[in-house]
Amino acid sequence: MASVKPSDTPETLYCTYHPNVETLLRCNRCGKPICTRCAIRTPVGYRCKECVRGQQAVFYSATTADYLVAAGVTLALTLPAGFVVPLLFGLLPLGYWGALIMFFVAPAVAGAMAEVVRRSVGRRRGRYLRYVVPGVGIAGSGVGFLILWLFVGLAGGALSFLVYIVMLAATLYARLR
Repeated sequence: MASVKPSDTPETLYCTYHPNVETLLRCNRCGKPICTRCAIRTPVGYRCKECVRGQQAVFYSATTADYLVAAGVTLALTLPAGFVVPLLFGLLPLGYWGALIMFFVAPAVAGAMAEVVRRSVGRRRGRYLRYVVPGVGIAGSGVGFLILWLFVGLAGGALSFLVYIVMLAATLYARLR
C-alpha cells in the first residue's frame, strides 16, 4: 500500500471574504481563494468580485459633469411632460382607458427621453446614471403634475399619471443600464 505524501494532499484554503469557509477555488485573474458564494462565473472562468468590478469599471466613463447634464436634460424633458400628459388624459373622458393607453404610450416617450439623455452626455456610460435619470424623471413629472393640480385643479388623470410615472421610471432605468 502506497503512503500518502504531504505534497499530494491539496492545501487547505480559506475564502478571502469568508475566512471560516474552506475552498479549493481560486480567482482565475488574481489567484485569491474564493468560495462558491463569492465566485462570479465569467466566460473565462470564476473571478472574485473585485476583479469583476475592476473589469466593469473600464466601461463606465461618465464624469460628474455628465451626471449634472443628464439630470438637467431629464428635468427639462419631464417637467413639461408631467404637466401635459395628465392635462391631456384628464380632459378626455377616458376613465380607465387613459391608464391603459398610458401603459403603451409612456415607454415610447421614456425611450425617446433616454436617447436624448444618452446623446446629451456624449453616449458615455455611468455606473449611477440609471438611478439618477429615473429619480429626476419622477421628481420632474411630479412637479409638473403639482403645477397642473394647483393652477387647473384637474385631478381626473391621476391614475393615468401614476401609470405614466411607473412606466417612465422603469423604461428610463432599463434603457440606461
